[in-house]
Amino acid sequence: MRPTTRGWGALAVVVAAVVLAWAFGERSLNAVAAPTLAALAVAVVSVYRADPPAVDFEEPRAGFPGEERTLSFRVEGDGFARIRHALPAGLTGRSVDVTAPLPRSFEQPITLEARGVYELGPPEIRQRDPLGLVERRVAAEASTQLVVYPQVYALADPTLGGVLADPMSTERQEFDRLREYVPGDPLRNVHWKSSAKQDDFLVMEFSPTERSETLRLAAAAEAGGADRMAGAAATLTDAALDAGLTVELWVPDGHLPPGSGETHRENAMRMLARTGHGDVDEAARAGADVLVSGGPDAVSVRLPEDRRPFDSLVTGQKRRTDSAIGRAADADRADERTGRSHEVTT
Repeated sequence: MRPTTRGWGALAVVVAAVVLAWAFGERSLNAVAAPTLAALAVAVVSVYRADPPAVDFEEPRAGFPGEERTLSFRVEGDGFARIRHALPAGLTGRSVDVTAPLPRSFEQPITLEARGVYELGPPEIRQRDPLGLVERRVAAEASTQLVVYPQVYALADPTLGGVLADPMSTERQEFDRLREYVPGDPLRNVHWKSSAKQDDFLVMEFSPTERSETLRLAAAAEAGGADRMAGAAATLTDAALDAGLTVELWVPDGHLPPGSGETHRENAMRMLARTGHGDVDEAARAGADVLVSGGPDAVSVRLPEDRRPFDSLVTGQKRRTDSAIGRAADADRADERTGRSHEVTT
């Protein structure tokens, strides 16, 4: 606990009053110093007896560079406090620096600038008395994280030369049976030889194959190349999942097992937001269908047929600017819970 600027001023007044009392008589001491000292004493007791403020953060939704978010947090407590909260490098926006009565809610606009996982909080809190004479620093422990995904770009060739092609578009479905023609059936499915022997048209019905393809993607980067590597890997992962493929991902900081769907997309983006530079093991390199190699100035992509600069594979246009990945993943998880609940009840 220590005096504020106002408190130091009050102490200066007391000292001046004592000097005046010594020089001109006791009345100045009683009229000025005593009430000021009493106010300081009351301030010390009120701050000492006050409960420490508590902080509650609302976790902001993850997003891509260039997007805007609002950090919301609330400081609970009594009395007055000075609250300061600054943003780390990689995020821009106005810092919070106010003295206000508690409880108080805050909304801090943020612009996402660079990929990463940012720790927000705790704010610096200095609890004060109502007159603002003394204060004490409160060690608030609450914090939250803000995830900024790598930037995802549009591919010039959505199939990446067939690497990201949907297996159902390249593999014929298995024949199941012949049945009578129904208006609306495509004529290409009419079995003309069998129809010639019957009075009605017969069409072929197919059952979908259960084959699923997995794109195995490994990404490594030299020092200074992690951001470029993460952006290239995020672009290819995003395109592969949109193509209906299962994706397995290796990065210097971890491995994501094969999966698909919006939850898997979110997990991949979060992994790529966190990863730094480094290499992947030789087994991952050897087994990868696509290998992304990031350098300080450029990124190359090793495809099954050749190696190309990443810049030659994209249009330069940002594919995702308003993040809906988190919301889609939440809906995906809700659907899974609903499905499991239905299975139990039926």
